This record gives sequence, structure tokens and C-alpha cells, in this order.
Amino acid sequence: MRGEFDWAGYLAAFHQNRPGVMESVLSRTLAGGHTPYRWLARAVSPRASLVVDLACGSGAVARELAREGRTVLGIDLAESELALAAERAAGLWIRADALRLPLADESVDAVVTSMGTVVIQPARDLFVEVARVLKPGGVFAFTAPTALPLRPKDLATSLRIVGHLRSRPKFPGPTEVTGYVDALAGTGLRKVEDARERYHFEVASAADAELIVSALYLPATSWKRRRRTITWLAERVASDGPVSVSIAMRRFVVLKPARA
Repeated sequence: MRGEFDWAGYLAAFHQNRPGVMESVLSRTLAGGHTPYRWLARAVSPRASLVVDLACGSGAVARELAREGRTVLGIDLAESELALAAERAAGLWIRADALRLPLADESVDAVVTSMGTVVIQPARDLFVEVARVLKPGGVFAFTAPTALPLRPKDLATSLRIVGHLRSRPKFPGPTEVTGYVDALAGTGLRKVEDARERYHFEVASAADAELIVSALYLPATSWKRRRRTITWLAERVASDGPVSVSIAMRRFVVLKPARA
């Protein structure tokens, strides 16, 4: 692609046309019986009474966070995702820009986002805004795709999919910690955890093949090329049985230190 790509337009159209597609994949992506959504939710203290889920999509993380005595605010720019979230669970679903949150300073116990840090840019502006709304002692936890700890066998399947697509999934922001560490500098937030987990999505049918390819951000890939990849993957499942697609995720937790 030449020039500066219109990521805002691409992401708006993607989620308008395919609301819930990320949840459809990640809710079936497992490691030891848990999903990336549950792993992210576990980073929040049971004592947190007001939690914000940024880029909440169809509300999967917000539902994981729900508990008696807690208020969860789901915030997203995509009206179609918020409408689906409201269909799936009662809650507070707010359309707002994550870089301009309609929240008071130091009013929130915890902020989380699944995949939000790779699409909400610039990352530094996001961290500054999160630091603004977090109470001292509050945490910001997020998950993002990464390369490790995938094993050679895991990578072989992923690389074959990429080979058929002739392009890799892309994001507007970083997927590795270097970008986050740089963006954190001077925000008042301090890293307290950097963990990785290896998940698996089982492709067991042609519908599964279409689902996982449709959930990828592929701004440089034609629909014809995506359709050929779906057909190849479906044919492989039909001939060899279910295909496990491995997805590595990184959970990053930062703290807004309490005042002395």
C-alpha cells in the first residue's frame, strides 16, 4: 500500500460489517480450558468496583468481569458492536473515543482492553488517557497478539495460511512489548506483569475456516485471495480432519502507583 493507510476507515468498516466476529473466534480459542478473555479478566482485582472495558466489541470481556457489587463500562466506537453487546447482556455500553473518555480524573479502579492497544493509536496517547482516569493504585491490563511462545509446528500451519493469503494480518499499532515500553515512558504508569500464553482455535468445518479468515485484519488482501484461502483450509479439514490454529497472546499489566 502506498501512502498513509486509512486505518480508522478500515476498522470502522470491518466492525460495521462483521460485528462479533472477534468474539466468535476468541471465545473458542483455548488454553487449559480458558479463553484470552478470561485470562485478561483475571488480572483485575475482585475489589475493583468500577472497571472500564475499552474497545469492548460485543462485550465478551465485560461479561467475564461482571460480578455482584461491580460496575463495568463497555466503551467502543462501533455502534454495531455495542448493539450486539447490548443484545447479549444488560450493561452500560457507551459509544466514545478511547482517547477522550467521558470519565472524571481518577475515577476508575481498573481499565482493560482485549486487542485494543493494537488498534487504538497512538499508544502513548492511550496510556496517558488511561492514567488520567485511573485511581492511584489502579491497574490497566491488556492483551495483544504476539509471536512467542509459538512452536515450529504451530508456525508451520500459520505460515501456510499466510502463504495462501500472500500477506500477513496487520495492525495499526505494535504487537510486541518494545512499542508499549516506549509509550509508557512519562505517563506515570509502571509495568508489573508481562506474560505470554499459547492458545488454539480448532478449525473443524468449512464454516470454521471462513470464520477465522474473516476475523483477520487483512487490508492488503483481496476478497478473492481470502476466498481461495478459505477453500484451501476447508479442503484440508475435509481430507485430514480438524486443523489446530495456534494463537500466541501477551498479557501486559501496568499499575498507577498509589501516592506516598
